[in-house]
Parts: sequence; C-alpha cells; structure tokens
Amino acid sequence: MPGLRVYEGLESLPQPYVSSTVAIGTFDGVHLGHRAIIQTAIADARAHNRPALVFTFDRHPAELLAPGRVPGYLTTLKQRVKWLSALAPDAVIVARFDRSLSELAPDVFVQNILKTELGAQAIVVGTNFYFAKDRSGDVPFLMRHQSDYAFKLHALEPIAVNGSAASSTRIRELLREGKVAEAESILGHPFLLAGTVVKGQQLGRTLGFPTANLALEVAQVVPLDGIYAVQVTLQEGRTLGGACSIGNRPTIEGAGRCIETYLFDFEEDLYGQKMEVRFLQYLRPEVKFDSLEALILQMQEDVRQARQIVSLF
Repeated sequence: MPGLRVYEGLESLPQPYVSSTVAIGTFDGVHLGHRAIIQTAIADARAHNRPALVFTFDRHPAELLAPGRVPGYLTTLKQRVKWLSALAPDAVIVARFDRSLSELAPDVFVQNILKTELGAQAIVVGTNFYFAKDRSGDVPFLMRHQSDYAFKLHALEPIAVNGSAASSTRIRELLREGKVAEAESILGHPFLLAGTVVKGQQLGRTLGFPTANLALEVAQVVPLDGIYAVQVTLQEGRTLGGACSIGNRPTIEGAGRCIETYLFDFEEDLYGQKMEVRFLQYLRPEVKFDSLEALILQMQEDVRQARQIVSLF
C-alpha cells in the first residue's frame, strides 16, 4: 500500500506527529463497526489535510490485566494489521500493551500519547471505548476534555447488521454456533483460523483421508465442533478446497481433540508450514459411528458435499 506505514511500538515512530486524526481501539476482527470508525477518521483527516492514524494494541488488554477473561481472538495480529492496512490510513501504530501503558491515568494517556506523540486534533472511537488505568478513561471523559487538550471527539454508535449490533462479541457467538456466513457478514471479510500444520496420529491417512492438523498461532475463537466445507490458504499463497473436522473424533477411542482438514486432490507434505482455514459452511455435527466402515462412508459423503459447496466460492 503506497505511503502506508506500520509502526510496531510507539518508540519506532521516527518523530512525533505534528497533527493527525486518530482512530483508537483494539479492533480485534476489524469488523464493519471498526471499519466505520476508521473510515470516519480517514474522511476527517482528508477534510483537514492531515494524516489519518490507526492506533491499536499488540494484544487484548485482558491478556495482561485479566488472563482468565481473555475473549477468543477473531484475528491474529498479522491478520488485524492486514485488514486495517486495507482501509488505507496513512499509518497503523501497534502499541505494546504492557504494565506501564496499563498504569497510565487517562489525562496522561491523552497528553503523552495522543497529543505529544500523535498530534491528535481529532479522535475517533466507538461509544463503548475504554482506556487507561482501571478503564477509567471513557467517552464521557474524552467529551469533557476536548477543549482542555484541543481535539475534536467523534464517538460512533455501533452499526447494525441483520438487526443486531456489529460487535466482536456477537461474531464470537455466531462462530461458536457454527453460523459462519452470519459471522462473516458482520466481519465484512473472511474469518481465517491461522496456525501451523503439525503431526497428528495420522488416523485420517489410515481411513483414506490424510489430513493436515492445525496448531493455532494464537488463542483464536474456534467454530462449533463438527464438519465444515472450507477453503485453505497455504503458506506460499495457494488456495485449496477441503473438508475440516473440529472436535474429539468420538468414533476412535482416545483419538483426542483436533482441528484437521482433508485437502482435495492434494498429497504434498505440509508439516511445519503456516496455513489459514476459512469456514464456508457447517455440514453436520460430530457423530459416534458404530464402525470405521460407517465412518468412512460418511466421510466420503462429507467430501462430496464439501466439494459442491467449495465450487460455489
């Protein structure tokens, strides 16, 4: 993207910005609500002839502050930066969310980061935005202090998609219900489960369906257990169709939990390679079959259905 800069850490900025419009948020998923915030920031920046900046964090704040309550990620950091960059701001700044950042008082956060480092003359957030120590900074705080710190605040209400608010929480719920198309309609782009192909028990191979087992890169949301038609993007960029099974493989005792994908007409070794899986459609729940023969017959039917669905994308 010509002119786009991605800065990892505030300390990597070559110099402070003199002026800017800043969109701030964790932006996990970069869904349609997030997109509205960023597009508003870009429009404001263009209208005032200043840079449009996206300011985000390298992790969900809960990962540091409440590890037991971290929601499943919708995107890896790499995916998040990719989707943010696709909106064409002038820069994406990924701040390290560490103890010192989490301890800043709201006024210090605004003065030291938004004003001194980023030169914010306008700030764009969602109405449910919180920041600074103990989430003590919020939209009312920013609203009250606009004149004190010489910035204009734009606080956007959530946008509605299919009758409900576009939110990361809603997308997680839909994925956990297996409603992948509905989740993507709020995201505005594919949901991609990312990881590395690792050696499994090679059970699929013995059944005539060799599979690639995925070890997740980060703690992403995993869709509802069951069988899916999927599209897979390999490390070097090729896209292939497949059928993916998520769950405990109940027919085979002691098989254990995994995310495994059978790739159509593919026999190459993928061990150690990165892979992303897009879930196109939920086919069926996991079932315990009476015999391996019955399982194999069902797998053949799953692959037939999955091929049909993949051909439509």
